[in-house]
Amino acid sequence: MRPQMVPSAAVRRARSILVLVAALACAKPDVVQTSLPILSGLGGDGFESPPVERAADLLPPELLAGEHHRVADDVKSDGFRRVYRIESDFGEFEAVGDDMVAERVREVEALVALEAMSGSAEFAQSTAKGLAVPFVAAWNLVRHPVDTLTGLPVAAWEQVKRIDSISSNERSEYEENAWRAFIGFAGKKRELAAGLGVDPYSSNPVLQRELNRAAWAEFSGGAVFQLIPFQTRLSERDDQAPDLSLVAPDRLDELLLSYPPQDLERFNRIELAVMGISEEQRKSFLGHRWYSPRHETILILSLAALDPALQRGEFLEVAATAVSEGDARYYQHAAQLLRAYHEGAAPIERIFVVDDWVAGYSYEGTLVIPLPADYAVWTRPVSEAADAIVGAVVDSPEAGEAELVVSGSLSERAREGFRSREIAVVENAFERLRPEPVATR
Repeated sequence: MRPQMVPSAAVRRARSILVLVAALACAKPDVVQTSLPILSGLGGDGFESPPVERAADLLPPELLAGEHHRVADDVKSDGFRRVYRIESDFGEFEAVGDDMVAERVREVEALVALEAMSGSAEFAQSTAKGLAVPFVAAWNLVRHPVDTLTGLPVAAWEQVKRIDSISSNERSEYEENAWRAFIGFAGKKRELAAGLGVDPYSSNPVLQRELNRAAWAEFSGGAVFQLIPFQTRLSERDDQAPDLSLVAPDRLDELLLSYPPQDLERFNRIELAVMGISEEQRKSFLGHRWYSPRHETILILSLAALDPALQRGEFLEVAATAVSEGDARYYQHAAQLLRAYHEGAAPIERIFVVDDWVAGYSYEGTLVIPLPADYAVWTRPVSEAADAIVGAVVDSPEAGEAELVVSGSLSERAREGFRSREIAVVENAFERLRPEPVATR
C-alpha cells in the first residue's frame, strides 16, 4: 500500500512561480514512492495540459531497460517535472525528474551487486557477528527500516548526535564504544557507496538497508569486498577543514566520501557564518529532516558562490519550509541555477523573496527567476505566475527586466507566453551558462 501524501509546500505556492515545480514533493520515501500529484484540468482556454510522454522518446537504451530493470512506457508530468516508474527485481521505484532516472538505475545495479556479495558464507558470519554488538542490537541498525535521509533509523541518528555533543572524556564506556563503532561503520558505508557509484544518503530505503548490512559486515567481520582508499574522520586529521566555498562540483563526491555528516554540518555552519547568515537562520536550515548531507552541502556551496550577494539568509528561510525531499531538491536546484547565472551571465547582487518563491537581482537590474524543470508547459497557474513576475518588475524600482532561467526546456506555447510578457527565457541553463559538469543529484 502506498503511503498517504504529505501535503506539499506547493499547495501554499499555488499562485506563484513555484506552483507546479514544488509539486514534485513526495511523501516519506518507501519502496514504492508516493507519486506526484499529477495536475489535471489545466488545459482549455488556450492553456496546455501536462503531457504524457513515452520513455523510449526520452531516455537512452541503457537507462530505458536492462537485465534487472525496465522503465514503464508512460511518463506523466506535473507540468514541470517528469515522473518515471522503474520496475526492478527489487520492487518498483519512482524517479521524479530526468536527473533522478540515472540515479535510480545505478541503485538497482548496486542492489544486484550487494545481493551477490551477501550470498557468501563469510558475509553471513560477519553479519551474525555484527548483530551481537550492543550498538547494532539496540538500534536495529541492520534490520530496522530507514527513517531519515541520513540512512539510519531515527533513534540511532538522534543518539549519534547526542554522543557527538559530549566530549570524549565525559562519555561512558558504552557511549565511547558506540561512537567508535558508528564512525567505523559510517566510513565503510561511504566507501561502499562510492565504489558502487551511488549516494550514501539516498532516500531509497531498499538500498539503504542493504548498504547498512554490507557496511556493518565489513566493519565488524573484516573486509568482505574490494574497498577503495578512505580518509579518516576530521577529528583524527591534523590538516585544516576544506574551504567549502572553493569546492568545485566535480569534487563534491570526494568531499562526501571523506567526511561524515557531523563534520559536513560543522563545515556548513562555518560557511554560513562567513556569509553573514544569522544564527537563527542557520538553526532553521542545518540538520533539516528533508535535506540529506549531500543536498544541504550543494545548496550551501551554491549560495557561497554568490558572494558577495546580500540577503542569502532569506533563501535559507524559504528553503527551511520544505516538507518533502521533493521540496528540498527544488530549492537545491534553484540555488544551483542562481549560481550558474551568477558565474556565467551576470553577478547576483541580492536574493529576492516573495511568498515562497525565490529570485535574484543582478547588478544589471535584472530579476532572475530560477525554474528547475524538465519540460514546462503553459497552464493557467503558470500564466498567472508570469503575470506576477511582470508585476514584480513594475513594482520594483530596481528591476529593469525579468529573465526566467530554466534547467530544462519549455513548450512552444510556454515560451511564447513568457516572451509576450517581455520575460526573457534561458533554457537548458546549466549547459548554456556553465559548460563544465554540475552535480545535480
